[in-house]
Amino acid sequence: MSQYDLLMLRDKDLRADGIHIQRNKTKDSSGKRTIYEWSDQLTRAVTNAKEARPTASDFLFCNRLGKSYINPETDEAPGWKTMWQNFMKRVMAETEVEEHFTQHDLRAKCASDAATLEHARALLSHADIRTTERVYRRKPERVKPLETEIYEGKVYL
Repeated sequence: MSQYDLLMLRDKDLRADGIHIQRNKTKDSSGKRTIYEWSDQLTRAVTNAKEARPTASDFLFCNRLGKSYINPETDEAPGWKTMWQNFMKRVMAETEVEEHFTQHDLRAKCASDAATLEHARALLSHADIRTTERVYRRKPERVKPLETEIYEGKVYL
């Protein structure tokens, strides 16, 4: 899920079978929709986000006025960016993390850790699998050697 889609999540998007989104980036083209199915971790994360809201709001992530962090005129989220910068300062000061990372790095980790390219594409809600492969699958591909037998100087597969 992109930062924009995350910050635009509303309570109505949280349904019994999962989190429903339509990617903002593809709403006028492919109209791609994704349902992120509930897991124990996702349920806890959403519960924590709801409890952390500074005020009653329809947005899962809202500012102290209950509004989205996304500025509707610019589609940017300056308040969210400031919070992320402050979060990174704390991470660097209070943990063993030695290198700054961005929200895009988290998306890439998600894609790289997925068992298959198709699963990574689905997690990131990409319409085109080539984007997932080119931009977000950052770990090197692991390849096991072909099992062979050598008998009397000849190789058998």
